[in-house]
Amino acid sequence: MRGIFIVFEGGDFCGKTTQSRRLYEDLKSLGLDVVWTKEPGGTPEGLEIRQKLLHGNISPEEELDLFCEDREIHYRTVIRSALERGAVVICDRTEYSTIAYQGAGRGYDIAEIKRKSGKARGGIEPDLIILADCDPETLKSRAEKRGETLTRFEKLGMDFHHRVRKSFLDQAEEKPEKWRVLDASRSIDEIYEDVKKCVEPLLTKFK
Repeated sequence: MRGIFIVFEGGDFCGKTTQSRRLYEDLKSLGLDVVWTKEPGGTPEGLEIRQKLLHGNISPEEELDLFCEDREIHYRTVIRSALERGAVVICDRTEYSTIAYQGAGRGYDIAEIKRKSGKARGGIEPDLIILADCDPETLKSRAEKRGETLTRFEKLGMDFHHRVRKSFLDQAEEKPEKWRVLDASRSIDEIYEDVKKCVEPLLTKFK
């Protein structure tokens, strides 16, 4: 039995990592085989790639190649094997962030992103994509209040982050059967109640 593949997407500081980790803990407590992972850096090999991507001085072309290199390793060594054994895989970011950040944000050719990333994925697609959506100004204010250390992506201007947000919403509109858009300006508990409602129909296969 193939497992379930759930992806969390959204802008920086939208809370997707908090929500995805909470879902992981809840499903694990039910006795399910659950894997939580992330991109970039979801494998030991990918940790070095992650550092280059988040803090290195690299071109947009190098960015895309590094994201796809990380993705190929990630899907081949973590995601595929977990799904084949019937696990629930929860992933913090994947291809959709590359389309939003490198495509809409950086202006890199989206068709080329999809081609390279699709090859890296090896045909694997998620069953559900949860988008934690919030306007960039609110997210920036959230980060400032926490005193967060910013990556080079998070330091880019508001125009960049508005393009990223629009891309996520456009992607969700293109495939409404897979995407669920949640208002991430609310409290953690309020958002998580909606996360559970989104995921619940997928879990019937384990009953």
